[in-house]
Amino acid sequence: MVSAAVFATVVALSVAVPASEPAPIYDVGGEDDTVVVSGFQAERERLAEEAKPPGKRKFTFKRTPVCQLPSASEQPCPQADPALPPLSLRCEAGAPFAPLWRQSLTSPGLGWQLRAPWTCPEDLLPTFSQEDLEALQIAPLEVSQQPASGPMLITKPVIVYTEPIEREYRVVLFDAFGVDVIVTPREYAWDFGDGYTTTTTEPGRPYPSFDIAHEYSETGDARVTLTTTWTARYRVDEDPLGRWLDADGSVTTIHQGVPFEVIELRSRLVG
Repeated sequence: MVSAAVFATVVALSVAVPASEPAPIYDVGGEDDTVVVSGFQAERERLAEEAKPPGKRKFTFKRTPVCQLPSASEQPCPQADPALPPLSLRCEAGAPFAPLWRQSLTSPGLGWQLRAPWTCPEDLLPTFSQEDLEALQIAPLEVSQQPASGPMLITKPVIVYTEPIEREYRVVLFDAFGVDVIVTPREYAWDFGDGYTTTTTEPGRPYPSFDIAHEYSETGDARVTLTTTWTARYRVDEDPLGRWLDADGSVTTIHQGVPFEVIELRSRLVG
């Protein structure tokens, strides 16, 4: 963690499904209880169901490599060994989880239905999506300038910079997964209000540095605007490897500095 980081807490950040979640793998009967879905979606269902009081539950779940389908079923049984072809499943975070089965508590006679195939541990975790990143509502980095206020003089450089402070957030995805998020400024777009713009990957520094500076060529009113592009890293509590992963996409914030007047000083002879 960065010592200068700003810490914020988001109580809950929930979306319907992550954009990167795959569609159902196959549909063997058209009914919801016979659709095989991704490991992540099935795990969400299991967690949500088991969080209910026992009397409110509609399904029970279990993980086992042993086929639970009746002999008359046309649905294929899961592969016995996921390490063998055609699966040849290789996982980053440990051994794969066995297939997840689901049985209706209101119609137990229907038997067990395969809900998810062999799944790697990392694939049971949510991703931090572009929509999640946008929902953080990141506080913008502020424009600092020297001189700090006007009027500014034509042909005299105005130095601009900002403090590149990371932001830290604690969020909950899908009401089940605790996630640490760090957002980092990556790019700085400066608009000096007179038609001149520049984009940098460094935040600039105060005087005597002139890393980012601009000389105005005309008199008038001006204001410096900073657009910051942010990217994020995240870590899911349930990740057995405790990995920091890059989040999808990026977001921008905008901050306007104080307005000022640009003037011209003309010397004159005094007799």
